[in-house]
Amino acid sequence: MTAREVVRELTGRGAVNVRQSGSHVRFVSACGRCATTVAMHPGDIKPGTLHAIEKDMAPCYGRGWLTR
Repeated sequence: MTAREVVRELTGRGAVNVRQSGSHVRFVSACGRCATTVAMHPGDIKPGTLHAIEKDMAPCYGRGWLTR
């Protein structure tokens, strides 16, 4: 899964880009309880990083929200 695909999933669920520092973009859920950072690098995101993003947003979106 690429960074663009992750961003598409996040924004599709109502997450908002609150800031960017270089290639790292910070997203906050619509409810404001959850936040995560996505590195906008080319290629696929490593599985451990995807798991961390999914875990960060799980309280708002539910468990397994990012799996295909």
